[in-house]
Amino acid sequence: MVFLPARHRAACVRLSDIALTLIAILAIGALVPACGDSRGSIGPASSSSKSSSAPAHPVAPDDPPPTARDCTVTFEGDSILHGSYASNQRFDEPPAAMLTRLRPAYTVIDNSVPGSTAAQRAPVFAGAPLTTHFVVLQHGINDGQFGQPYESALRRMVAHVQAQGRTPVITGLSRQPITVTGRDAADDIARRVAAETGALFADWGAVSFKPAEMADVLHPAPAYSERLVWRIVSVLDRAAPECRY
Repeated sequence: MVFLPARHRAACVRLSDIALTLIAILAIGALVPACGDSRGSIGPASSSSKSSSAPAHPVAPDDPPPTARDCTVTFEGDSILHGSYASNQRFDEPPAAMLTRLRPAYTVIDNSVPGSTAAQRAPVFAGAPLTTHFVVLQHGINDGQFGQPYESALRRMVAHVQAQGRTPVITGLSRQPITVTGRDAADDIARRVAAETGALFADWGAVSFKPAEMADVLHPAPAYSERLVWRIVSVLDRAAPECRY
C-alpha cells in the first residue's frame, strides 16, 4: 500500500472535489435542453387544456321569441254586415261586436255601410292602406239587385288586400225568404272568386235560417246574424288558431 504525503492527499481531495463539481455541472447542462423542451410543451398543453374545457357541442342560441299574434280584422260590407235593417235601424250588438264577444282576442275595424256595393266601394278601397291581418269582403246583394259589375269589383278588392300582404275573407250571400234578383248569381261569383284567388271563403249561403229569424224581407235578425258571424269565426279559427283565446 502506498501512502502519499499529507499535502499530496489534500491536493488529490481538492482535485476530486473539482472533478465531481465539473461532472455535476455537465450533468445539469445536459438536462437544461430537456427541461427547456418540457417547458416548451406546456404552452400547447395549456392551450389544449383550455380548449378541452369548452363544451363538446356548441351551445344553441336562445330560441327566438314567439311571433306576436295578429288578431285583427276589417269588415267591408253592406247593411247585413253592419247589422242594420228597416229604416237604418241597427242591432244593439252588430256583427262586429258579436265577433269580439265570440273571440275577445280580435280587434275589428268596421267599415261596413248600409246600401254599399262592391262596385261603389272598390275604387276608394283599392287605394286605401290596410292595417289588419284579415279583411272580410261582404258585398253582392245590392250589386245583384242594382245590376252592378260585382265580379270585377270583388276581384279588384281581393287583389288589393293580397297586394297589401293581408288575407281576404269573402263571404257568400245570406239567404232571404223571398227571391232576390241577382242573389244566386252573386253568391256563385263570390265562391268562384275565392277559389280562383286563394281568398278564404265563409259560406254564408250554407248557414241555416228560418223566415221568423229575419228582421225584414232582406236582413237577418240577431239570431241568424250571429250564425253568419260564427261562419266568419270558423274561417278565422282555421287560419289563425292562436287568436281563438
